[in-house]
Amino acid sequence: MSEYADEAPVSVEARRRRRRAVVVIGVVLLGLFFAFWYALSYYRADEQARANRPPAATCRPYDPDERVPGQVTVNVYNATNRPNLASRTAQQLEKQGFVIGKVGNDTSTRKTPAVAEVRYGEAGRADATLLMSLMPKGAKPVLDERTDGSVEVALGTKFTTVRPYVAPSGQLPMCPEPSAS
Repeated sequence: MSEYADEAPVSVEARRRRRRAVVVIGVVLLGLFFAFWYALSYYRADEQARANRPPAATCRPYDPDERVPGQVTVNVYNATNRPNLASRTAQQLEKQGFVIGKVGNDTSTRKTPAVAEVRYGEAGRADATLLMSLMPKGAKPVLDERTDGSVEVALGTKFTTVRPYVAPSGQLPMCPEPSAS
């Protein structure tokens, strides 16, 4: 045999290193391809899950038994000698959505309340409860003999202002009453 038939050990080793490098690079590229493919499929599945999710609620279901300010008519009376107390309070209640009935001086023979009295009959209990939630500390509910659903507020000497209306338990506002079609 001729001496050219044998390869030099250096060239054999160099060829092995090149093959090994090509195989390693191929395996790394294949791994990157599958990692990208998995991430893309995960992203698409998440995107599709988001598309199928119903939109977030903007209001809670209508409850005919729950009273909201727009359903409550309030008569506001000033039981003190402070001028314009009833009209200022009526404006505050109206800004919060309450329907304002009569506004004026208290003509009842009851003693002047310290803070305020919410007067109502049995038919106006739910409305009075809602109104009491806005009254300052010290206001008192007064159940009287009236048979209608009217509610009135008599403002006393220590009355300052009404509290803002907040939906129960920090919930979403109630959806409007469904219309009969």
